[in-house]
Amino acid sequence: MQYQAKLAANLPLFYVYTILNNFILDRAIWMLFLLSRGFSLSQIALIESAYHCMNFLFEVPTGYVADRYGKRASLLVGQAVAVLSSGLLLWGNHWTVIVLGFMLGALVGTFQSGATSALVYETLKLLGKEQQFKRYNSHLMAVMLVALGISGMVGGAVSEVDWAWVYFGKVVLSLLSFAVVLFLTEPHTEEAMAAGMAGETKYSFMKQLGTAYAYARTSKAFLTLSVFGAILYSMSWSIAFYSQVVFRDIGLNNSTIGLINGLETWVSAAVAGVAFIVERWLRPRGTILFTGIGFILFLIMFSISSTSVQVLAAFFLMAIVISYLEPLLEAYLNELLPSAIRATMLSVFSMFISIGMMITFSGIGFLADWTGLSAALKLILMGWVPLCLAAIGLALKFNPKK
Repeated sequence: MQYQAKLAANLPLFYVYTILNNFILDRAIWMLFLLSRGFSLSQIALIESAYHCMNFLFEVPTGYVADRYGKRASLLVGQAVAVLSSGLLLWGNHWTVIVLGFMLGALVGTFQSGATSALVYETLKLLGKEQQFKRYNSHLMAVMLVALGISGMVGGAVSEVDWAWVYFGKVVLSLLSFAVVLFLTEPHTEEAMAAGMAGETKYSFMKQLGTAYAYARTSKAFLTLSVFGAILYSMSWSIAFYSQVVFRDIGLNNSTIGLINGLETWVSAAVAGVAFIVERWLRPRGTILFTGIGFILFLIMFSISSTSVQVLAAFFLMAIVISYLEPLLEAYLNELLPSAIRATMLSVFSMFISIGMMITFSGIGFLADWTGLSAALKLILMGWVPLCLAAIGLALKFNPKK
């Protein structure tokens, strides 16, 4: 009973952690920071590709850390690395220090990506509330987006005073997040507790890798949902980042760009907060079809629009579609996964996103330096749209119950 009470105390702490961990002051302006330090769009594309290469290489090893040594331990390491990452960006002047700071930021994400969702799901599962994960995750996603929105506006305003305040603030927020994680209780199955294990798996890393590979090969439902999500998210995130440059080019300053991103996340937060209700009507298959086709149409609108009103409308519509999908897709994946490899497989999903980002973001960046950003977006759609349509079809085919 005492252990159950400690687990129940995790639930409000998740909200506090979500706010602090997602109050990302440079979320809407990090590309502008690099441009202010003399980097070109091609160089920024290379940095972003290297960032996601780090994600690709370390997602599964850090996912194993969460499954073997505990999700809480993984989050603590992640916050410690976050302090170092922001510190390098705060005090570093040479380009090598700045790049290293960003690469360590990628490592932070790998320690958090699988562990965070797995920690929430396993807590609810041990409390007998796993059927509430869609609702709970929708609410957490809404809180996260509100935090992102406010932090985007704050970061934009603070950066106009001094960029140093942005990264000093990130150091403080990481320290506060670390303190919150210390109060979380690690969820364990009875088997893990009886075996005295810190996490849920007893396997060595290579054995865990083999188990994960075997699962991915046999679970076409997991594989096709992961590819579908990765294709959508990699383009969505790329557009979100390059929109900073688009908005700057139409004459908006850092504060206004931060405000637009703040408004976008507030709208997205409202959508994410009710996603589980809308999904009762659309159902999983309808959700896959609606979000996939909807995003394609709004992306085309964003790419061919000639006025600022049309660009902003498409930008907000794309955000609405993705924010509806995110908490639900995470729930669909968690429902498929066994506890012993949950964090590892969620990290595999993040690894797919990293592959997509390396291709999509760098492709847009190099094309933009050659033809201009507007033409680059139109060119890359010629290959991306057919790929996304194929991913939608496969996700529907291999998830018949969804």
